[in-house]
Amino acid sequence: MSKNPVAVTPADVDTLIASYVTAKILAEPSISDVKNMSAVSIFFDPGQGHARHRHTDAEQLIFMVAGVAEMMMEFEEGQPRTQTIRAGDLVSIPKGVYHSTFNVGWEPVRILAVYSPAGPEAGMRVSDEFTVLPAGEIAARRT
Repeated sequence: MSKNPVAVTPADVDTLIASYVTAKILAEPSISDVKNMSAVSIFFDPGQGHARHRHTDAEQLIFMVAGVAEMMMEFEEGQPRTQTIRAGDLVSIPKGVYHSTFNVGWEPVRILAVYSPAGPEAGMRVSDEFTVLPAGEIAARRT
């Protein structure tokens, strides 16, 4: 894929897979001249999600494209707040706030995660948790 495309097609970028998720990094500094944000398309199967974590150096937006999930955020350490989120909802996560997202519905959850500044998506690429498949290769989750 050439740098600075008008639009990024998911088939043209690597796929990151783990036992609980499939992800496509659609925007990051290596793809375009956008340096201060990144975007990842993420799919969670029913009953799957990501554990409580935080991004110490980035804010995050989570836009729900499809499905039903439980979103947990800790605005004060050890004081979790949860809310059911659905397609069309937007979650704003300040820098350093612990959070988790779990699919509580019968269908896959599809979200678009945006990070500012870019960086958390790069951590996914180097994590032992994920396998990176080159663009065009068919993804099968690890079990």
